Amino acid sequence: RAHWRNDRVAILLLGGTGLVDFRLRVAQSHFRNDLTPSHWSHVALLGQGEAKALVTAPLYEISLMPAEGFGFPPASNGVQRTVLGRYADPKSFPNIAILYLPASVTPKKLMDTLEQFQQQRIVLDAVQLLLAWLGYVWGAGRTGNPLLDGMGIPSAAMLETVTGAEGFDLTPGLESRASCPEAIWQSARWWHDYHKENKEGAITGAFCTTHYLPT
Repeated sequence: RAHWRNDRVAILLLGGTGLVDFRLRVAQSHFRNDLTPSHWSHVALLGQGEAKALVTAPLYEISLMPAEGFGFPPASNGVQRTVLGRYADPKSFPNIAILYLPASVTPKKLMDTLEQFQQQRIVLDAVQLLLAWLGYVWGAGRTGNPLLDGMGIPSAAMLETVTGAEGFDLTPGLESRASCPEAIWQSARWWHDYHKENKEGAITGAFCTTHYLPT
């Protein structure tokens, strides 16, 4: 709660311990110079809410394990709404980070863009990404790692697309469609100078990464 800010766009990074989380963390290994599994398995957009109701703050994501089921993803381009409290268990999600985008990206405009994203699959077909990643994490047939084919993890690709539409390059040099939580993490840690040179402002925030996967 000490890091809760209601005046900035906030992105939540999560690293889970479940089997699907494991598959996602290992899949991102080639984004790391030491080829070890990522700290992160999921990323979501934190909506606006009062600090006193943090656990019920809205969260916008494209999860591979939605709490309420998938429903009919094409109707919303895969976007799901849940609450922050869903990820409150530190045993299931020991790694957590909250990243704030610079003030030039306003929460209201970004939410408007997210609404448009749900109606414009022609910009980014998140349903296609969702199907590709479900095949991978479920081990369906000979499905390979979608990242190696330039198909990003759906929730990360969604965030890349909507922030890009508002003029902020979340992961410089990487195509929006190919994004993943690890790429967003690397950008937040190492691309400060780039954002300053482009007068965008750096990503700020706080994190805790206590859980490592054995290598």
